Amino acid sequence: MSAITDVLPVELLHEIVSFIDSPSDVLSFGLSNKALADISIPHPCIYRVFRARISRSAAIWRFFAQADLTAGEVRELDILPENISDVCHGDYGPDRWMAEPLVVPKELAGRGQIQHFSGRPSFEQTRADEALLIDAVKRMKNLKRFGWYRSPPPVIVDQNDLWHALGSSGSLEELDVVDEPFSVLTHAPAGYIAVKPLASTETFLSLRGLKTLTLYTHAYDQTQDKVDFTGIVGMLAGNKDLEKLHLFLKSPITMSITALIITAQWNHLRSLNISGRAHCIPSALLGFLYAHPGIEELSLAPLIIGKRWFQKPRNPPSKPLLPHLKRLQCRAFHVVWLVEHGAGSRVTELTGVLLSKRVVMNDIFFDDPDELDENDEGDIELDQSGEDVPSPFRESFLDILKSNRLPSLTHLGVTGDSNDLEDVVAAFPHIRELTLDFWVREARLVRGAEFRTSKEFCSHLFQDEFLPHLACLPLLNVFKAPALFEYDRYHLYKHPNYDFIGNATRVCKLAKACPLLERIVFEKIQIVLIRGGSDGLKWVFRKLGDNEPVMREGEDVRYASDFGG
Repeated sequence: MSAITDVLPVELLHEIVSFIDSPSDVLSFGLSNKALADISIPHPCIYRVFRARISRSAAIWRFFAQADLTAGEVRELDILPENISDVCHGDYGPDRWMAEPLVVPKELAGRGQIQHFSGRPSFEQTRADEALLIDAVKRMKNLKRFGWYRSPPPVIVDQNDLWHALGSSGSLEELDVVDEPFSVLTHAPAGYIAVKPLASTETFLSLRGLKTLTLYTHAYDQTQDKVDFTGIVGMLAGNKDLEKLHLFLKSPITMSITALIITAQWNHLRSLNISGRAHCIPSALLGFLYAHPGIEELSLAPLIIGKRWFQKPRNPPSKPLLPHLKRLQCRAFHVVWLVEHGAGSRVTELTGVLLSKRVVMNDIFFDDPDELDENDEGDIELDQSGEDVPSPFRESFLDILKSNRLPSLTHLGVTGDSNDLEDVVAAFPHIRELTLDFWVREARLVRGAEFRTSKEFCSHLFQDEFLPHLACLPLLNVFKAPALFEYDRYHLYKHPNYDFIGNATRVCKLAKACPLLERIVFEKIQIVLIRGGSDGLKWVFRKLGDNEPVMREGEDVRYASDFGG
């Protein structure tokens, strides 16, 4: 039998390999026979994904600029923050690409903004490093995904800048960027202060052909040099093939996105996340949602429809709203509004719900621009006293749960206290996955004087207030409530403040109260329960996504019997 290299030229086989995006697919291709293995392994696998800092990678950029074939192998390039303080600063969390959760150095704790610029290269050096990066990107002809997590945005802004190079490649489909110009901060080094935000950079706004876009922009959080939102509207509307959009708007005032919602037509949109201080008139948003029935994931900013949340449709919906919606993150009044308009039949996951019995309406609708909506029958009057009043939307939300108007729901995420949990359990006892946010620090300020330490107070909350209600959830399979455990998201269970005995005891009690419970989830790690066997209940700490309830060689296993469980 002839070798494949006797039938097809080696150059053609190299071309075939270069069109395979996934490293695992390249590996599978190479394992099909020895000749292909020599071509595919290890070189193309190694060069598929790169994550680097600009200032520490000059040699890498020079290498790619002189090696067109190798540069053509790169599918994903992420520009990482220059130092750890960049990640700690701001409202975004770009540690998704880190192998381990972010550990904040002690020397950064409690420091001011000046630390944000410590050790940063000079403006001139950054400009030189960016020029090398641009030369390298020009040769990455198959680059599919690019991420910019560095603050500030690129300092080179002209017709031959980074964004022009990315747009000229014609291959870019996914873009994930942080737009944090130093002009929103103080103490910025010379040169950096004048760097334009991406939201006003023409070459960035000219990017087209994107399928996924995540944009965290602080461009509108400036007291001077106001940035016009029109540029972002044009860019987003011009990317008509968008499948996923996450738009985070940092602004001192609520911004209207009505122009975007009216203009955009994304026929392939499956995931939409609008966060920050964004607002849209309800009729425009409703029309947009009806025009995009393929949406499966939806996350709404708190003020997206403002105080008109309780306006019911004049006529019963003629067709279902968002018939494919599965995951929804929003406030309780958004849920009421969406369900009243016919959404929710296939929603399996609902998170972000605040369930306080009493609310201050000014705190919830603190900056509602009350845009004129021609479909309104008049202005809506809300309590303006600044006093706490009974929540006008809490019972409506609980009624939706009780009446099974979200028939596919299995995962619920709420913020509230034990009394709120009691009402949720009564309304919806068939929860399989529960995410519970609870402000332990605030609660202790009000009620914690009788407890000597936070550990004692946390133990009381778990044992006496929350556990009795959790025991009434017979189908509970996954539980996430870091506040009820002495847990630190950055240091995992190795943190010196970690209450080892207390947490182990809570795991035992929770596992006993909820016989179907399999996982206790934190932000970056989880406890996987392993039941059965002669040694009884046991558990291991694992990364998210690794859910198999079996012991593995070398794992650090905890046994309930060691803690009286």
